[in-house]
Amino acid sequence: MIQQPEQSPARRSKVVPPEQADARLAQWGLSVEQIHQSVIAGDDARSRVSSRYYPRNYAGITMWAETLAGLRRQLLKIRRGWRIGSTSNYETVYSIEREVAFAVVSGDTYTGIDGRRDPKLTRKRGPKTKERVRRNAVIGQLAFDLEIPGAREELPADEACSTWFLVIHPDEDKVRVELSLPVRVGDDGLVGEWIERILLPPVPVTGAVAPIEPDEDDDDGDPMVTRPA
Repeated sequence: MIQQPEQSPARRSKVVPPEQADARLAQWGLSVEQIHQSVIAGDDARSRVSSRYYPRNYAGITMWAETLAGLRRQLLKIRRGWRIGSTSNYETVYSIEREVAFAVVSGDTYTGIDGRRDPKLTRKRGPKTKERVRRNAVIGQLAFDLEIPGAREELPADEACSTWFLVIHPDEDKVRVELSLPVRVGDDGLVGEWIERILLPPVPVTGAVAPIEPDEDDDDGDPMVTRPA
């Protein structure tokens, strides 16, 4: 079992401004355009299920699912080692070679900007997210060659990496977006402390909604859906 390193006082993260986002993403073989196309795919699908006939939260669930699906399509089609991760129902797209995984989440009004404080996620996190965030902190310690008990235990491939969040916040005429590396879940259950934040230019859309991720509280690691053979 990984032992969490001692937490330092809250600190501001490293912020990569939008004009430098493409250069930073290129280190993973990615681009701002790929991220934008993923968000647009999510919003297009959301717009098709926004009528009064659908449950109120369905548009947000669709925004989450279709944005993640769009990101997976964008990365898998370039055939550079990206894979779909779903260990313990925690849905990501990841790369073993790059040692990174990406998940889609909803952020507050400070998402996508270098404001007076860093953003927080809008929903309290469950055990799987907390474990991923703790592992980010451990991996950060390993970068300085510090020995952390249990840090090198064998893990599934999609967990043996840093987990970054594609954080999304809908505004009146745009969606604000950033790709950021969380390092701590606060006492309030919200992620609000980051190692690095890559701010992306906003996506111009109207009527967008916040993505609604699956609830982790009752997650027992069993598959949520069984597909017929």
